[in-house]
Amino acid sequence: MVACQVLPPTLGRLIFAVPLFAILLALAGCSGDSTPPRDLLLNPRDFSDQTVTHSVQEIDDSLLDGAAVLVELTGPDFTLLESLVLFESDALAMKVLDEIKQDQLAQGVIAETKDGFDGNSGLMAESLRSQDASTLFFVEGRALVRITLSGENHAGKAWEMARMARKKSSN
Repeated sequence: MVACQVLPPTLGRLIFAVPLFAILLALAGCSGDSTPPRDLLLNPRDFSDQTVTHSVQEIDDSLLDGAAVLVELTGPDFTLLESLVLFESDALAMKVLDEIKQDQLAQGVIAETKDGFDGNSGLMAESLRSQDASTLFFVEGRALVRITLSGENHAGKAWEMARMARKKSSN
């Protein structure tokens, strides 16, 4: 007889999301834009009313040619991870988002249309540094952006952070 252990839903989603994002990075196209991808991410200057620290990681992979970046921002009452992958076209970014949405639908996450976020994955409950968090994916032009937010009222504030990230990534 084989014993099976059922993973908690949050852990299962996290285990699913990490390899999925790695695949997304592998599918990313090269960016011919003059704006470096790291400049499309949120940074401490976007939070002028708070003291926010940050660390930026550029995904150094010859297949990506600098088209993928990750930032972690930590404020007094939140931690935000933002990842951005630039694809060769808007259509390819939407295709990848559609695949994410199909996988999430199978897990019971339904993408709701939010003002300005027709292309989004819906809000998913996850864990970030052993704290409850909310994650969502959205497309802005050729960019696929992932936002993960922990802290007080993370589910309510995730869309606010996504709006800030959307504005920044559209520049």
